[in-house]
Amino acid sequence: MNTTVSKNTVKVYTTLDKTFVEALCGKFTDSQPKEKRIVFEVLNQEKEMLQADCIIGEATLLQQKAAEGSLQKISAEYADMLPAELKGNEEKWITLFYDPAVLLVNQAYSRKVGQQQFLHWADLPKQTEARLVMENLSDNESTVQFLAGLSSRMGQQECMEYFKQIRPLIKQYAKFPITPVRMAATGDADIAITRRSHIFKYLQNDFPAYILIPEEGTPVNLYGIGVTQNSKKQKEVTAFLNWVLQDSEARTVLMTTRSGYLPVLPRGETGQAVSKGTLWVNTFYKDRQSLEKLTEGWLRKIRLTDAGEDKT
Repeated sequence: MNTTVSKNTVKVYTTLDKTFVEALCGKFTDSQPKEKRIVFEVLNQEKEMLQADCIIGEATLLQQKAAEGSLQKISAEYADMLPAELKGNEEKWITLFYDPAVLLVNQAYSRKVGQQQFLHWADLPKQTEARLVMENLSDNESTVQFLAGLSSRMGQQECMEYFKQIRPLIKQYAKFPITPVRMAATGDADIAITRRSHIFKYLQNDFPAYILIPEEGTPVNLYGIGVTQNSKKQKEVTAFLNWVLQDSEARTVLMTTRSGYLPVLPRGETGQAVSKGTLWVNTFYKDRQSLEKLTEGWLRKIRLTDAGEDKT
């Protein structure tokens, strides 16, 4: 075995798409001088987490691991450019990129009513003739966090009132992330509420719909990195972290892998971090019990009410 390579191997556990994380790590490795090259081994089995030097995953996972005492404090130059909302307590984890909730608008519908008619979340209820499609919000962590982010921003009562307003427009609550994307692209729906990552993942070619991020902001899923408590590779992980945050090649990987994720430092070290006001994160529902109560309220008050949903 090449002892130099072995010495500079960093084990990464991730809950994200393994191919995407390997592409990100590989591009970083290629950017390093050969004598200082760091090799990454990407793990995605939960049982392998204990072997890892760092974790790349959802903010909810990193928050959990930090609370358990499983992560060590990070000191990273470019992390200092980020607002506190994009870092864990005591900087036990750092956000690298985010996945925004978006509107996928069918172009034929947009031409009919005009693009200026729905630039904000508040414009959706005004589209009384629109056919809207979205996932069932109690189905998975991504949809639950969308609901929690929107509710944290609007207030829970106001959020439920908002969904009551758009409920008559909803043609279908989808079981799978691909369904809203497909329906908006084929014209079976006019507008889909979905994730940017879902669109890039499922639609490989040009299609007759476009992505709109409401101007005032949108619920986002944060994805970041944390160094495990027992790791001796903080220096190597920090170098990788700094590269992801500020290097243009890292931003290129986000695009070429069609991840759909957006960087938190969109111009690297030459510009400011993304405006925290436009990133609506779950700030109110701090435990699983409160999240379950929120989703149960949505199911009872919105999802199970009798409206014009297409049952097919």
